[in-house]
Amino acid sequence: MLAIFVRLLIIYTVLIGTMRFMGKRQIGELQVSELVTTILLSELAAQPVIDATIPLIYAVISIGTLISIEVIISFAVTKIPFLKPIFDGKPSILISKGKLDTKECQRVRISLEELLSQLRIAGVADIADVDYAILEQNGQLSVIQKKHCSPPDRDDLKLKPTESGIAHALIIDSKISEYDLKYTGHDHEWLKSRLKHHKTSLSDVVLFTVDDAGKENLVKRQ
Repeated sequence: MLAIFVRLLIIYTVLIGTMRFMGKRQIGELQVSELVTTILLSELAAQPVIDATIPLIYAVISIGTLISIEVIISFAVTKIPFLKPIFDGKPSILISKGKLDTKECQRVRISLEELLSQLRIAGVADIADVDYAILEQNGQLSVIQKKHCSPPDRDDLKLKPTESGIAHALIIDSKISEYDLKYTGHDHEWLKSRLKHHKTSLSDVVLFTVDDAGKENLVKRQ
C-alpha cells in the first residue's frame, strides 16, 4: 500500500511539473496536439500506479519524451508556417459579412441548431445580427456583431477612457501584502492614513484594494 502511495506521489509530482512546463491553457483552449498529449500523459501516468511491476523510470522517461516532442512541435509550428494548419488546424468562417456559409458548416460538422445555440450563449438573439462567426482552432466560437447591434463604445459616446488597471489587494484578512504595497508605490504610513480615513483599524479589515487609478475598496469584518 505504501509503495503505491509513493509511486502515485512521484507520478503526480512529475505530471504537475510537465503540465506547468506546457503552459497555463485551460482544457477548452488546448490545440489538437496538446489535447492528444494530455490524454497520452494520463495513460502513461496511470500504468505504473496500477501495475507495480512496471518500473517508475519507464513512466518518467516516456512522459519526458512526450513533453519534449510537444515542445519541439510547438516551437516548430511558430517557426515554420505550413506546419501550423497541420498540427493546429485553422479557423473556419461560418458567417462572413452577415452571410451564412452552409458548406463550411457541413464541412466542420456543425448543425444550424448548434450554431444558433452557440450564438445564444454568446449573447446574440438573432443570427441576422451577426457580422462574423468564426470557429476557432480550439473549438470555441468567436462572434462579431454588426455595428448597429453592438453596444456603443467610448468612441461612439465621445468619452475619454481612464485606465484603472487592476485592483491590488493591499490587505487580505487583516494581513498586509508587502509586495502589493510596494508595487503600488505606497508605504505603511500611507496605509495607516487610509485606514484612519475609512475610520477603521487593520484588525477590522477583511479586504482593502487599490487600483491603478487610485480607486479604493474596503471590506470591513462583520
